[in-house]
Amino acid sequence: MSAAWLIIDFVLVFVAIALLIVRLKLNPALALLLGTIVLGLTTGVPAADVVAGINEGFGSLMAEVGLLISLGVIMGLLMSSYGAVQRIVRGILKIFGTRGSPYAFGLTLSTLTPAIYFDVLLVLVAPIARRVARITGRPVASLAGPVAMGLAAGNALVIPGAAMLAYLGTLSLSPSDVLVPGFLVAVPAVAVSIFLYVGAMERLGWWDAARDEEVVDEQIEVEAEDTRLPSMAVALAPVLVVLVLIIAAIVAPLAGVDNAVVEFVGSPVIALFAGALTALVITTRRSGLAGQADVVNKALETVGTILVVTAVSGSLGQIIAGTGMQDVLANLFEANSALPLLAVWFVAAVMRMAIGGQTVAGITAISIIAPLVDGLGLSPVLVVLAAGAGGIFGGQFSDNAFWMLRSLFGLSTRGTLKTYTLGQSTLSVVALLLVLAADIFV
Repeated sequence: MSAAWLIIDFVLVFVAIALLIVRLKLNPALALLLGTIVLGLTTGVPAADVVAGINEGFGSLMAEVGLLISLGVIMGLLMSSYGAVQRIVRGILKIFGTRGSPYAFGLTLSTLTPAIYFDVLLVLVAPIARRVARITGRPVASLAGPVAMGLAAGNALVIPGAAMLAYLGTLSLSPSDVLVPGFLVAVPAVAVSIFLYVGAMERLGWWDAARDEEVVDEQIEVEAEDTRLPSMAVALAPVLVVLVLIIAAIVAPLAGVDNAVVEFVGSPVIALFAGALTALVITTRRSGLAGQADVVNKALETVGTILVVTAVSGSLGQIIAGTGMQDVLANLFEANSALPLLAVWFVAAVMRMAIGGQTVAGITAISIIAPLVDGLGLSPVLVVLAAGAGGIFGGQFSDNAFWMLRSLFGLSTRGTLKTYTLGQSTLSVVALLLVLAADIFV
């Protein structure tokens, strides 16, 4: 099969997947599975190998990240149930003050709460952010954009964000490999992006409240204000347990300590399990046994969709690996060592714009480049971060969070494009520049 036809076939299949999801409203898991089958058969992969590849890709990715994602969602919903997010955000806001409120939201959501499911965080934080905007007299865009950026960075650039955990499985990386680099990219990227974004909205006058805002249900803010919140120590406890255990397992070998117990409790699954148990104990003390049971059951219902879509993305990656696309890309990439990272970002960005999901976009991009990582001398960590940056770009109508943010912040569709779409796209480009700089200078 010619290289030209292979590229055309890939483009057609990916466009078809996007149309099935966006236009025909087909469930992403079904659309991805159909696209995977068509891609395999039309690129010359034997039918028996297509079936084997689908099963192998699905199972191998679930073996890598299935339990991690499940525990992360359980821990996140438990934390949400007792008001941890509200307490964390309000506490950080006191440190930053009203002028720094956009940074308080963006940096908090990108660093302290990545274990909490994206949609849950948005529902909890949006009413608080809108209230802060009203109290401080700032345009609602100055808070809505940073919230969108913080959520995206926490999900796709930082451990234990759900999308980042899925990316790791594609390259068989450990969370400890990306923990520090993820924070080193996410924190400055969010800070710089917020500075540029807020400047455009406030100083350049890009925000028109009359056209960009609609009426919001004030009852949402009253409910959030009346929530009985825990202390900051209690709110942070589950997140700190996870981070302390993982960091201890990273630092111990560097300090010459070879301890089986530290290695065990610092493994990602055990660390996240410990964090989930911590959140479970807190929830039980505040809401009783029945209360925690309801939250865990809801978490297990939520995690099903995430796992299936993620696993089918693994099937797509497995089939891509068998099409020979890696040989075509190798010829394109060999002239410039920076081009593969740009390509990873670009593929993820296009998939995000078309499909809306950060996880699927990033996994698709990583799956294409994965067979070439060793041969091209690429850093797997930078590949993952480039995919994460690309997966942040251009969230719009096909993204359910786009419509959630529109409703929760009381925006028009025009205003949501200025906040959710523009904010995340700005962050995506800034993060890409940091990844490319790291590839050149580090």
